[in-house]
Amino acid sequence: MMSDKLSRRQILRLGGGLAIGAVGTTSLWSGSSLNQPSLAISTNFGQPAFFTRGANLHNPYGIKVVLKGINLPLLDDWGFPQSNTLAELEKTGANAVRIQWYKDYGAQSRPAYSVADLDKFLSECRKLSIIPILYLNDLTCQADPNLLNSQLLPWWTSDSVVSVLKKHERYLIINLANELGHYRWSSNKDEALANFVNAYTIAIAGIRKHLRVPIAIDAPDCGTSIEVFPKIAQTLIAADPLHNLLFSGHAYWASYDGMPYFQAAINANIPMFFGEIANKQDEEVNGATQYCYYNIDVPSRRKANSFNYQSLLTYLQSRDIGWLAWSWWKDNCSSRQITLNGTMSGLTPYGKDIVDNRIYGLKSTAKRVTL
Repeated sequence: MMSDKLSRRQILRLGGGLAIGAVGTTSLWSGSSLNQPSLAISTNFGQPAFFTRGANLHNPYGIKVVLKGINLPLLDDWGFPQSNTLAELEKTGANAVRIQWYKDYGAQSRPAYSVADLDKFLSECRKLSIIPILYLNDLTCQADPNLLNSQLLPWWTSDSVVSVLKKHERYLIINLANELGHYRWSSNKDEALANFVNAYTIAIAGIRKHLRVPIAIDAPDCGTSIEVFPKIAQTLIAADPLHNLLFSGHAYWASYDGMPYFQAAINANIPMFFGEIANKQDEEVNGATQYCYYNIDVPSRRKANSFNYQSLLTYLQSRDIGWLAWSWWKDNCSSRQITLNGTMSGLTPYGKDIVDNRIYGLKSTAKRVTL
């Protein structure tokens, strides 16, 4: 049995409330606070985008939002852009969808896609009242966080992409890089973490020249090392002129359990959610990926600890912390799919639990808000 390093897929894989910063108030969103006159806003309709205050996320009208949804590997479903399964996903009750995108997919045989297709899909999200969380999958689990700025930031800040993202800015969250950077897996943790903070500080500054949306930052080590958040969150929040960041953990904890680190993150008042939770975890064995190698559901077997996703979701429900399940479809581990065919009629046993569980299921707990 290998260590937990690279122990998962790397390729596939309404309430009411008081509006904060409402009419006549510019607060932290004013053009002067950004030193970017082009980002100055009209205050007639609340805030210009979703925003964080303390540990909580709010919609532009100040209503608290707890993200509850599903990951959609949109570009690994080679039916896109001719078709997608968002209308079926909407039936789960999810209030958010984490959307897989690539700067460069690198496969000539797949259907061509463009930022115009992204524009259309984001419009569909709004029509269905599902919060879109857009992420780039190109650098999944790679060690060097500086690749964020050399390879991905030029895409995020290109004129064509910015034009589309600004159109959907009011209800969009961007997740700059999927699972980029190492910490536990580094030979020098302090140096690795300093590089991580520096890379994201540069990237945040680049994004804020154009966009006001919340920026989600994945934990290092394939998203698993949430213990870094109390060490770095306030530094990065302070580096953002809008203080509008989210921190995302991925709970692939078959041989490394992140549960003991929760309390420190809660005590630090960090705006945190889980960008990926799942019932199965992959492993590298003799240089090849073994899909569904670990069970991280109940009953548990073939793993080094007692962690399971059901206990995690029960805990998150008690703390009002959001999460998104991996994945709707398609995945190399079919048992880890919510659905076998992209429809509600094809829900797997795992999918039925994610959707229908009375304690934490999407139908019971997800609340949609005005987009």
